[in-house]
Amino acid sequence: MKFKTVLEGQQAVVFNYLGEGRLIKGPQRVFLYRERLQYLKKHTADPYQYIVVKDKDGLVQHTPGPCFIFNNPLLYELVTVKESTKIDANHLIVVYKRLKDSDVQRRIVQGPTVFVPEAEEWIHTFTWHGTDPQNKARMIPGHNTFQKLAVIPDQFYYDVRDVRTQDDTMITVKLMLFYELKDVTKMLNTTTDPIADMMNAVCADVIAFAGKVSFGEFLSKTQNLSSLSTYPQLVQRAEKIGYIIQKVVYRGYHASDNLQMMQNSAIESRTQLRLESEIEEQKSKLENFKLAKEQERTKLVHDMEKAKQDHKQKIAELEQEHKLELREMEHHKMLETSSLFTKAKLDLSSAEKSWECEFLKKLDDLNVNLTDYLVTQNGPPVAEEIRLINMDTNNTKV
Repeated sequence: MKFKTVLEGQQAVVFNYLGEGRLIKGPQRVFLYRERLQYLKKHTADPYQYIVVKDKDGLVQHTPGPCFIFNNPLLYELVTVKESTKIDANHLIVVYKRLKDSDVQRRIVQGPTVFVPEAEEWIHTFTWHGTDPQNKARMIPGHNTFQKLAVIPDQFYYDVRDVRTQDDTMITVKLMLFYELKDVTKMLNTTTDPIADMMNAVCADVIAFAGKVSFGEFLSKTQNLSSLSTYPQLVQRAEKIGYIIQKVVYRGYHASDNLQMMQNSAIESRTQLRLESEIEEQKSKLENFKLAKEQERTKLVHDMEKAKQDHKQKIAELEQEHKLELREMEHHKMLETSSLFTKAKLDLSSAEKSWECEFLKKLDDLNVNLTDYLVTQNGPPVAEEIRLINMDTNNTKV
């Protein structure tokens, strides 16, 4: 006999000696006599969880959170809390549901959403080839297991091994495939591992391409390995399983060690020759550049000298023009001065003659003999001898 306390917010089950039980909800004080009290575990689910309850009769119920429930052994066999499936905008899940007539219904849930399955539903689990962590170009069967399927473009590296050319050269072709899921229903109905299907198809295309050419021709046509026209089987198979191949990128090749050493040696030789050719070409360009700059410098010096000579000649011409202008100005000034002097002299002579005429007129008015006066003033006139010669008779007359 003893007392037990069930606090508020708690629940408990009391079993008697006959195995019968009753539910106790707190707050409550319980007296036990030949009885056993068992506190019930409280299971709580947040908004991103749900509670799975399995009844005694096998019925399973899913209750999305936020909620809580006590694990009552009188009613439930098992109570667990599970995480809801969070789906972003770039993913989806495939959900199957068992119907009452034993049929199975499939539906696709596209994100973004928080998915809580019903009791009769389960999520499809994909098991595909996955990338080897030790070698990104190697795919391991069943390595990639997931439930949320990406619907955005994706890519993977893949090395097609043991590719034999027409001249029996064994090589490994390195590729990178870019793909995108377009039809989920077609993919679910036609394949269980689309990565494996694409790998097999690209292997077939590469082997068909290399088997028609020699190793030398393969090296000269490697640019074709980055064209989708080289991969008809890959494009066709991807379309059948609901995918599209966006592009295939050729990343190079790898041959056997001996062949690779020979190829590396040849590449080094070609690279050395190309570098030497480029060095000589650069030297030639440098010499041409120096010569061109020297010619430009010589032309510049010549132009500068010519400009100096032209400048000196221009200055000399300007000085000559200035001197001529000065001389012309002086000549004009002298002509003007001479003209003024001559005019003044003429004016003076005219004035003197006018005065003399006036004076003689006055003398004439005074009855003065002007001839005698002029003879007295200027002296007698000088006699002049005029000779006439007759050319026929040669006689001379005075």
